[in-house]
Amino acid sequence: ISLDRDSYLQAETGQTISFVSEAKKGDLAFFDNADGRIVHVGILLENNNVIHASGKVRLDSIDHQGIYNEADKKYTHKLRIIKRII
Repeated sequence: ISLDRDSYLQAETGQTISFVSEAKKGDLAFFDNADGRIVHVGILLENNNVIHASGKVRLDSIDHQGIYNEADKKYTHKLRIIKRII
C-alpha cells in the first residue's frame, strides 16, 4: 500500500471508522495536537492495542480518548480519526 510520508496526508486516504470498537487489526489511528493538526499515526492491533513510534517503537493501549501509556499512567496522544486503508 502506497501512503504519503506525513500523517496528516495519510489521514486523507481510506474509509473512516466511527468507533474504536469497530476497528480491525491493521487500521490506522491518527492523533492530533492542541491546534487540531494530525501529527501522529499508529497501527491498530488486537485487544485495543496500537503500535506507534514516539521516541521509540511502542506498544500501548488505545481507547476513544487516545493512546494510554501504562508506564506513565497518562494519555500521550489524543485520538482524532481511524481509517481503514483498502
